[in-house]
Amino acid sequence: MKQHYPDAAECSIVDESNGCGARLNLTVVDDSFAGVPLLKRHRAIQNVLKEKGLFDEIHALQLKAWTVAQWEKKKEGQ
Repeated sequence: MKQHYPDAAECSIVDESNGCGARLNLTVVDDSFAGVPLLKRHRAIQNVLKEKGLFDEIHALQLKAWTVAQWEKKKEGQ
């Protein structure tokens, strides 16, 4: 994922399925998302997964696609 978002402030994938990769929590924080509706952000990330041939293997996917400002605001609220 980092290849597609090289300037991302955060790009992480957490496997929550005990190692099989069927349940993932994916976070991408990149200012390229500025002004882009959430649905389009998610679709862009899903398309990357499809291009890599990974999408069909995933049964559950939680996406967080934020700008750096949104990410900072979320961290402050914790």
